[in-house]
Amino acid sequence: MRAVVLKEPGCLRVESVADPSPETDEILLRVRNCGICGSDLHAAKYGLQMPPDAILGHEFAGEIVALGSRVEGWDVGDRVVSLPYMSCGACPACLRGDGILCPTLRGIGLGQLPGAFAEYVRVHPGSLLRIPPEIDFRTAAMVEPLAVGLHGLRHSGLTADHNCLILGAGPVGLVSLLWARDLGVQDIVVSELAAGRRAVAERLGAIAVDPTVSDPAAVVRDRTGREPEVIFECIGARGLLNTAMMLAGIRGRITVLGVCVESDEILPLTGILKELEVKFALGYSKQEFADALEALRSGRIDVSPLVTDVIDIDRVPETFHALAAPTTQCKVLIEFP
Repeated sequence: MRAVVLKEPGCLRVESVADPSPETDEILLRVRNCGICGSDLHAAKYGLQMPPDAILGHEFAGEIVALGSRVEGWDVGDRVVSLPYMSCGACPACLRGDGILCPTLRGIGLGQLPGAFAEYVRVHPGSLLRIPPEIDFRTAAMVEPLAVGLHGLRHSGLTADHNCLILGAGPVGLVSLLWARDLGVQDIVVSELAAGRRAVAERLGAIAVDPTVSDPAAVVRDRTGREPEVIFECIGARGLLNTAMMLAGIRGRITVLGVCVESDEILPLTGILKELEVKFALGYSKQEFADALEALRSGRIDVSPLVTDVIDIDRVPETFHALAAPTTQCKVLIEFP
């Protein structure tokens, strides 16, 4: 099969690799769409202890093409999305639906198991959800980032009575915006450097500002008469957590969804004087994955404005280079015929 292989940090190549086969308790999917995530960009740039010739890709949808001998309840041809990991299914975390916290978890596309920047990918049946007939593969591939946003929203304690400031209008920032709008939040300000991404945020109902031109906290104050109450940090760059703390109002709440892979610094005194609440959010539960899928099925959430580019596998290396400094791109999907 053809796959995008990480040869070394900063070097992706499209190569022919051996077709995978499912183990007895696994399923093999033919990948139809896979999103490029900020975590993929970090992994490709820094390596992050990825093994040689690792295959990235963890936001995917596809159809079943082969079943392991012990798999029941699934059929060849079923259209599915998968949580991007294999877990034991029996530990306390798995039993409560938090397989992402399983002590024996093996991530798909994150170094431990090959990912979906490839024509085929191995998955675990316990991680699968059927795609409703109302949803196409492109939309289904957006379930994973949508679930990230839902988990962050629930983590944050945001209500319709709060104002909301979102740092970053990449995919995670924009899905956070979608969930905040779904919750009924009226006053949402998004801080984003790229004009193209600001335009998407505005189309989704937010006030979008360039932080080099306008103070996002001042925009929130002008609109609501209050300091920022709930902030989502969705960029994951060094210094952004401290920025969020500086922007937050007294007893503000900050939820960190951006993945910063560098050492960072904050001024604790800021948090003390403001009595800030800072939470870090990881992934989602299986129920949140299912809830995101249902929101797409029912039409409550429309992710189509987020998909700005659909590419074939040959364009992945050049697209990673372009996403290092995005302009108009938001969510880029790899599509397989």
